[in-house]
Amino acid sequence: MTTTLHFDHPGRIAIGAAVGLGVSGVVALQSPIPAWELDLTMWINGAPDWVASVLYPVMQLGTVLAPLLLAVVVLVWKRDTWTAAAAVIGGVATWFAAKGVKQLVERGRPLQYLPEIDVREGSGTGLGFISGHSAVAACTALIAMTVLPRRSRPVVALLAVLVGIGRIVHGVHLPADVVGGWSFGVLVGLATVEVMGRLRARLTEQEDAA
Repeated sequence: MTTTLHFDHPGRIAIGAAVGLGVSGVVALQSPIPAWELDLTMWINGAPDWVASVLYPVMQLGTVLAPLLLAVVVLVWKRDTWTAAAAVIGGVATWFAAKGVKQLVERGRPLQYLPEIDVREGSGTGLGFISGHSAVAACTALIAMTVLPRRSRPVVALLAVLVGIGRIVHGVHLPADVVGGWSFGVLVGLATVEVMGRLRARLTEQEDAA
């Protein structure tokens, strides 16, 4: 892992993610919930059951197990302990930090605003902004991109997108929750890779100087 991501413009990615987090946060703080967001939620939630069934296993890429699995794959495939460590640190940090954001914003899940929504997973209660699954999926995907060839990156990006969409289809998140989660995960992923890259470079310099 180098000190920068293998992207042409990582700074622009960070700016885009920050804007996404800010805009989604503004939407999430509105009371009452915007009508357009409720309508969009119901439209996506209205997907057929077979779509929900297909998306269910994909959604598991948004659990804390996903970055752990990535770490194992990177260790076996690339023997890169630094990227593996970044996956674990970034993924776990994202998961717990997302819970902290939920407590700060205190936005409910769709069932609180849409009694008629089809909740396909769990009870549908609790806090919604940001989507922890979407955040972890985005963070994990971004870190995975640092070791993947350019042509493979759209695939992992698509998987992260599907995790968020799946959360809406299953009736447990509103769109702003998901956009906020994606944005937050990208920011944490970028920060994790940068910090780990700089640390690795410093240690390498110290070893060379010894």
